Amino acid sequence: MKVTHILKKSISLVTPKMHAKRRNALTALLRSLVNGSAATVTSMGRGLDSRAKEKHNIKRADRLLSNTNLHRETLGIYKALCQFTVGQNQRPIILIDWSDLDEYKRHFLIRASLASHGRGLCIYEEVHGLKTKEKAATHKAFLANLSTLLPDGCRPIIVTDAGFKTPWFRAVLNLGWDFVGRARLPNFYESGDGEWQCITNLYKQATSRPKLLSGHLNRSNPFPCQLVLYKGRSKGRQALNRSGQPQQSKRAKAYTKSARDPWLLATSLPVTSQLASRIVKIYRMRMQIEEGFRDMKSRRFGLGFEYNKTTKTARLSILILLTTLTHWLLMILGSVA
Repeated sequence: MKVTHILKKSISLVTPKMHAKRRNALTALLRSLVNGSAATVTSMGRGLDSRAKEKHNIKRADRLLSNTNLHRETLGIYKALCQFTVGQNQRPIILIDWSDLDEYKRHFLIRASLASHGRGLCIYEEVHGLKTKEKAATHKAFLANLSTLLPDGCRPIIVTDAGFKTPWFRAVLNLGWDFVGRARLPNFYESGDGEWQCITNLYKQATSRPKLLSGHLNRSNPFPCQLVLYKGRSKGRQALNRSGQPQQSKRAKAYTKSARDPWLLATSLPVTSQLASRIVKIYRMRMQIEEGFRDMKSRRFGLGFEYNKTTKTARLSILILLTTLTHWLLMILGSVA
């Protein structure tokens, strides 16, 4: 089956009500990305399969990023993508995380990805500025939007890193869903004896065999949950600089400490004999969303979003939608190859 036919058929599944002209422009840019163009206006324009002059192709790409009708249709596209991806799965594992979109810390992406075998599949994402990044209202609105996209009766397990704390867990529970999240400093726990302790006191007990605990997190507003303590075997990896020496930057040291610290995982899932091992297995999937961010940003390993110079939130939202659809299309093409 020809690639062009697969692209058109797949795109029509997630854009059933889109104007034909707009769908044609969208398909043309997605084909450019699939063929190896970077996720920038100029690269996508130059990669268009058209007899028009180069400058006109670039303008065509530029116009689509500024198309207000397409921007209004993005939520509907994510809904169709979500319905298609999640399908009949009543208990999907959904990974959620934030990521910087530029080196100047002006725009940030919050993404929800469906865990799968291999790469996670993005089902919804939003672009935010510094003022709304990681705010409680932003998190609640994101979860509310996600709930409208998922199929009826779907109760996902939401997996997050240590940046999402107990207010997030409460918001997830209010939707009737379950969560798995990591707890790190600064945090305190209480194991039922009324005495609050720093979570680092548990680290000494961590082994390669997951241990299930019951207790509370957040001393100021106690939150009951199940806790799983686990420390995996060291993989012996080191981040090296160009001289072959371990990196000494503040960020590198923070990443190293995060990787070396044991996992203290909080969850709302009911207790079973295999819960501890299951939680560790679920949390390991979280790396899929990090790999997805690299697939989007890296020119060497992905779609080259890191080269774009777009500064407007609406245009960024459409550009990121294009990278998400491209990733989805490449998965489809790979499955039928």
